[in-house]
Amino acid sequence: MINSTQKWWGLTAVAILCFASSAFANSGTLTMTSAGSNVLHGVYVGPYYATVNGVANTPVICDDFADDSVVGHTWNFNSNSFSTLGSALWGSQTSNYEAAAWLTLQMLSLNSNPNNATQVAYLSFAIWSLFDKNALNSLTSTQLAAVNSWLSQVPSNLTPSQFSNFVLLTPQGCTNGPGSCPGQEFFLVTPEGGSAMLYLLLAGLACLGGLLFRRRGQTPAVGSRMA
Repeated sequence: MINSTQKWWGLTAVAILCFASSAFANSGTLTMTSAGSNVLHGVYVGPYYATVNGVANTPVICDDFADDSVVGHTWNFNSNSFSTLGSALWGSQTSNYEAAAWLTLQMLSLNSNPNNATQVAYLSFAIWSLFDKNALNSLTSTQLAAVNSWLSQVPSNLTPSQFSNFVLLTPQGCTNGPGSCPGQEFFLVTPEGGSAMLYLLLAGLACLGGLLFRRRGQTPAVGSRMA
């Protein structure tokens, strides 16, 4: 018979394996759960919400206008930091990714206030335009000017080290590059002062929670479509 101490040691050992596998993993699974409620020109601008490696209600920021995401759909991703952008959707476009990350921080800062919804939308379009100018085709001249105003504020001296708390979730299966992916590429931002590896540790916490409480994941919503 296994006593309670042995059981806890067993759980601890498996938990350590969970943390280890999360800490060194470079891939995972993402399920879209919400498109949010901010819409401009029929496009949900985010932040969106997803279950990422078992971590529910994770806010994610889209940098990928060329592909679509559908609430309820699941796909596999490769995780990238600013030191591994060569395997991201747009390869080694480091300056564009840095600009997108800076704009993402402005978006998250403004998003807490509903009165900032329009500026958050402009920031989304600014991020998309860095990689796909077609994102701007539907905008009015006033809206385009607002987007360009945000782009003009991006500092010229950004460095990858400033974004060590960013994880880039790049979909697997993009056989023909942007526009052929099963979902969109997203930024995930860990708490200030953290690192990209913290995201993977969060997945380990979800693994530990599953071991201790045997909780099953919720069934995701279905039907909403995002740009």
